Amino acid sequence: MKVPYIPKELLHIILEYDGKIKYKNGQYIDIIAKNDERYNIIKPIINKKIEILKKIHIIDREFYFEFGFDSLRNVGLCYDLGFNSPNIFEICYYDTRNNGWKQIRTYI
Repeated sequence: MKVPYIPKELLHIILEYDGKIKYKNGQYIDIIAKNDERYNIIKPIINKKIEILKKIHIIDREFYFEFGFDSLRNVGLCYDLGFNSPNIFEICYYDTRNNGWKQIRTYI
C-alpha cells in the first residue's frame, strides 16, 4: 500500500482514539509499559487500526476509507475527503442490518 500523504490531524485522531497511543515530540508512543499484560487487551484494537490503515485509498490529496464496528455487524463509518465531492470532507455512518439501508452523513 502506498501512502503518500494522510493529514496528520486525521492520523493523530485515528491512533489516539482509544487513549493508548500518544503523539509526543514527533513520535507515536505507547503509554503502557512494554511487558504489561494489558497489551493483550489492546492487541485487537491495534490490529483493527492496522486493518483500517491497509484499506485507505489515497489519490493526491484525496482519501477514502471505511470500517465496520466489531460489536455491530453491518454497521460502520466511512471517511471521505474529495472522492465523492471535491474539497468536501464527509463522515458517513451506515447501517445495513436487517436488509435495510440507513446512512447519516456529516459534511465539513
